[in-house]
Amino acid sequence: MAVEAPLILVANPGSASRKYALFRGDNQVASLHFEYDGGQVVCGIEASDASLHLTPDIPAVSQAASVLLPLLRQHHLLGDEHPAAIGLRVVAPTGFFLSDHVFDETVVRRLQTMHERVPIHIDAVLKEYQELHDIFDGVPIVGVSDSAFHATKPDFAWNYGLPLADSDRLEIKRFGYHGLSAASVVRVLHDHDKLPPKVIVCHLGSGASVTAVWHGKSRDTTMGYSPLEGVVMSTRSGSFDPSVLTVLRRELGCSDVELETYLNEQSGLLGLSGSSADIRELLAREADGDHFAHLALETYLFSVHKAIGQMSAVLGGVDLLMFTGTVGERSPSIRARVLSPFHYLDLALDHHSNAQCTAPVELTCISRLAHSCPIFVVPANEAAEIARHTRQALRHS
Repeated sequence: MAVEAPLILVANPGSASRKYALFRGDNQVASLHFEYDGGQVVCGIEASDASLHLTPDIPAVSQAASVLLPLLRQHHLLGDEHPAAIGLRVVAPTGFFLSDHVFDETVVRRLQTMHERVPIHIDAVLKEYQELHDIFDGVPIVGVSDSAFHATKPDFAWNYGLPLADSDRLEIKRFGYHGLSAASVVRVLHDHDKLPPKVIVCHLGSGASVTAVWHGKSRDTTMGYSPLEGVVMSTRSGSFDPSVLTVLRRELGCSDVELETYLNEQSGLLGLSGSSADIRELLAREADGDHFAHLALETYLFSVHKAIGQMSAVLGGVDLLMFTGTVGERSPSIRARVLSPFHYLDLALDHHSNAQCTAPVELTCISRLAHSCPIFVVPANEAAEIARHTRQALRHS
């Protein structure tokens, strides 16, 4: 009799969401997605025979783990069985976190050491780890690197223009993130026999990045030492002149911690519009004539335009462009506006196909056949990548 594959729980703490999934082997049994809707935490649950939308009694998505086990059991997604292992997405700089690690005291200490450098991102990982450790006592937790996919970048793509001795000693490098998302996109393209040499991946969600993929390997990406670098995001500033930090400290009287919060949680679309970090709300306000919503969206789009141009230069052109991430998957209008300048790269939308693509469940083509390089939309499947990495880490531990 065949032995049933062990159950793997995946935990993916994002900047404005918490995602969980249960896997048996390569099969996803269920998924839970906690996010904000109108300032309230909502939870979508998907299983083979059910699709539910709930409003859990928690004030913030950061507390999602506290209601995870009751929800799984209440909706008969998990009986008395505990998962054999948990895969936790880790967003952290340094060469150590370019690899996956089974959590132990050494891994926790390494994260705590990093906390002072990038407190917001490390705090989310440490809090999620502690919650899961307390809830699933004795279950091994694997920290799965969100940067590992970018380890193939050439040497010169890692460096800032800093004295090399200092950046090497302090490990101040462009590690890059959204690697699990990019890896899942490459896997889908490979499985569909549609992976050309030059691919640009636009992961547009609360966090956003653009990645150049050369023959299935990362060549460069917009995020750097932390996920703050790159394009304008929902609440993150994206790249800016470092001299601005001196001005902000002096004029706003900010401490380092307050600056970190300012740049990561009060900037981006939220700071530019003065009203919302949610692209859906900003699109509605823009349609009603809100100048600041329009300005925020145009600034965001301009930063994505520059990033795509940058990555096309890195690759020497583009054979295929992929949209993924919540916004990239769900927003036809944003996709159309992102692509509007790129006829010179032979990227042309089929507007009907694009308009119909609002919740894709598989690889979906939205380009004009015979008139464009392929343009696809695919759901980000970081969960499957995390589950796969978790099984591999356990085999080698």
